[in-house]
Amino acid sequence: MESYCLFCKSGQEGAVIALLNRHGLDAFSPLAVRNKPGEGGIKRTKARLLPGYVFFDAECEPDWDAIRRFSGVLKPLHYEDGTRSLRNEDLAFVNWLKRYEGMVDVSQVIKVGTRIAFVSGPLVGMEAKVIKVNKSRKQVQIALGDGDALFHNIWCSIEYIESSVDLDKASQ
Repeated sequence: MESYCLFCKSGQEGAVIALLNRHGLDAFSPLAVRNKPGEGGIKRTKARLLPGYVFFDAECEPDWDAIRRFSGVLKPLHYEDGTRSLRNEDLAFVNWLKRYEGMVDVSQVIKVGTRIAFVSGPLVGMEAKVIKVNKSRKQVQIALGDGDALFHNIWCSIEYIESSVDLDKASQ
């Protein structure tokens, strides 16, 4: 089974997923729980993790001409060598998303000096580097891969917990 990615018109992900599913391809566009500041404080909403991107699996090379004709599809993603099936960090990223059924929930963190440590949630144990922390929005930017990767970084929501919390209980 190979994994692929399409770049679509933003807002058309659901329609593209439905078309791919009707053609026997298992497709999804990952969602993330986002912390949104508002008048009443921070509210949690669901939003596309990567707006405009749809991932799917296929047993063999799909009919790209037919897929390009789908309304909303702009292009299949590919590497510089023309390869379309995801590999290396990109494949690891999609497999990580699949473990969470395409939904990236809030991860709990504690402050450790000037750094943060993930104690629960999808970011625990993920092999990625935190490159930015937005404290007011309670989000972290995670670097996913090197220069060859199609997906370089994502923003994920975090929740600070007290460092005195029993870490064994927090990670369950």
